Amino acid sequence: MTVSELTVNNLKNYLRVDTNIDDTLLAVILPAAKRFCAQYTGLTLEDLDDYEDMPLAVLAVAADMYEVRQVTLNGTQINPTTAQILGTYSTNLLPSEGDTNA
Repeated sequence: MTVSELTVNNLKNYLRVDTNIDDTLLAVILPAAKRFCAQYTGLTLEDLDDYEDMPLAVLAVAADMYEVRQVTLNGTQINPTTAQILGTYSTNLLPSEGDTNA
């Protein structure tokens, strides 16, 4: 599966959500997670499809967006596994603001 093939149903399965109540929210979160991964790595959305583990990173970012629906004022933190996957393919050499792994 590639990033472009990810659907709301894939995200629901990953999150173990078995109702349709949050479908509208998940339909907003999924493209936002894809854009986050593209921006973090400096890759295009299309380039994300070139990496077999990138769907996992997108799903993990989407899960964080779904489960933690609050803004943190002192910067952002990213799941270490997600950061490792995204960092592997990153063409951005400067760390993101608030990135404590740099």
